[in-house]
Amino acid sequence: MSENKITPVIILPGIGQSRVVLTDENGAPVKTAWPLDLDADALLGPLKGPAMKMMMFRRDAGFSDKVAEVIRTALDPISAKPDGTMKNRLTTVRYPVLSECSEDNKRYINRMVPTVGLTDRIGEENVWFLAYNSFGDPYETAEELDALIGKIKAERGCEKVHLLPVSMGAAVATAYFDAYGAKGDVDRAMYMVPALGGSKVVADLFKEDLEVTELGDILEIFMDAKAGEALRGFAKIMPAGVAEAVAHKALAAVRDTAIRFSPMVWSVVPPECYPALADRWLSGEETAVLRKKTDRFYAAQSRLRELLDEQRTRGTSFYICAGYGLPFPPVFGGDACSTDGIINLSCATLGAKSAAAGQPLPETEIGDPAYVSPDGEVDASFCYTPETTWFFAKQQHDAIAYNDTALCVAARVLCDPDFRDIHSDPALPQFGKAQDNRKPAAPPQSAAEEGRD
Repeated sequence: MSENKITPVIILPGIGQSRVVLTDENGAPVKTAWPLDLDADALLGPLKGPAMKMMMFRRDAGFSDKVAEVIRTALDPISAKPDGTMKNRLTTVRYPVLSECSEDNKRYINRMVPTVGLTDRIGEENVWFLAYNSFGDPYETAEELDALIGKIKAERGCEKVHLLPVSMGAAVATAYFDAYGAKGDVDRAMYMVPALGGSKVVADLFKEDLEVTELGDILEIFMDAKAGEALRGFAKIMPAGVAEAVAHKALAAVRDTAIRFSPMVWSVVPPECYPALADRWLSGEETAVLRKKTDRFYAAQSRLRELLDEQRTRGTSFYICAGYGLPFPPVFGGDACSTDGIINLSCATLGAKSAAAGQPLPETEIGDPAYVSPDGEVDASFCYTPETTWFFAKQQHDAIAYNDTALCVAARVLCDPDFRDIHSDPALPQFGKAQDNRKPAAPPQSAAEEGRD
C-alpha cells in the first residue's frame, strides 16, 4: 500500500483511558485526577476510628457519613458544577501522532487501546490517540476532534480519516457527527464495545434502584479493587442494617460528586431513560445550562440511526465489535439482558436481539436465521449494521483489548479497503469467542494473507 493511499486513524478512547491532571492556579500539576490513583490504605485510614466506634456501640454511629465523606473527597477533583463545567482546574494529557510520542506514552496508549495491528500495517505516523476529559462535555471533545481532523487533512493531503471509538468514545463520535458530520470527513468508523445507545449501568446509578447489599461493588465502579475489597471486609462485621445504609450513602456520594453534573456521563444514559432522569436531576434553575447541553445530545442520540444514515450518504461506513452473553454485575441486578458486563448488547449494536444472558432466543423472536449466533443467543439481523457487526460470546467489556480476533477485525477494517463486511474473510466470522490473555499480540494472520511472503 503506497503512503498516499493510507487513511489516518484517530482513536477515541473510553472512560478510563485518558489521563487528566489536577493543576494549581499557575498550571503546575498537583496530582492525577483521573483515572483515580488511590492509595487504598490512605483512603481507608480515616475510616478506622469511626469503624471502631460503630462496632463498639453496634450501630452506625456516623460511620456511613464518614464513608460518604471519604468518597466525596476522593472524587472531588473530577467533579463538575451545576452548569456542567468543571469545578477544578484540570489538564488533559495530550498526545501527538503516535510516531512522535515518547516510549512511555506509547506504552501507555497501547495498554489502553492496543495499536500494534494498526501500526504494523500503516505505521505509527498515521495513528492518533485523542485523549479527553471523561467527565467533560462531548461537544467540546467533538470540536477538538474536528480541529484534529482538519489539521491532519491539511498536513497529509488526505480527503478523509478513519475513527476508532471505544466504549464512551462512541458518544464523542455521536456528538461529532451531529455537529460536524455535514463535512463528510470520515471514511470508516470502527466501534469497539461502544456505548452507542448508552448503558443501563449509568441509568441505574441515577435511578437509585441498585442492589446495594455489596458495598464493595459501589466503590469498584469508580475506585480500585483493593478499596472495594477492604470495604467488603468492613461490611461483613457491620451491625445489622448498617451495610445497606453505608452502601446507599456511598452511591449518593459517587452520583452527586462525579456524575450528576457531567455532560459526558449524561451522554451514556440510554435515550429511553433520559427524559425521566433529566426531569428528576436536571429540572432546577441552577442546572438550566447543563440541561440545554444534555438535551442537545439526547436529541442526536434519539435519532442516531437517522444521523448515521445521513453519514452513509456522505460515504461513511460503520463497523462494530461487541460482546454478549454476560449478565450485569450483581449490583445492577434485576434486568436479565445480555451484556458485556457494562453495556447491554442492544445498546452496543443499536438493536441486536438477545435473550437473557446465557439463554437462547425463542424461535418466535428470531428474524433472520442466517444471522443467529451458533449458540442461539443473538439475532444480528435486528442491529444497525448486520453485515458489518461482529459478536464475541462471554466477552468482558474491558478485555476486548486482549481479544486478538477482535483486534484483527479492527485492523482489517481500518487498514484494508477491500475488507468490507463479515463475508470478507472466513477466518474472521461474525460470531467469535471471548479472549482475555492479558498479552496483546499482533493480530493473527488472516486466511486471505496465508501463504504470502
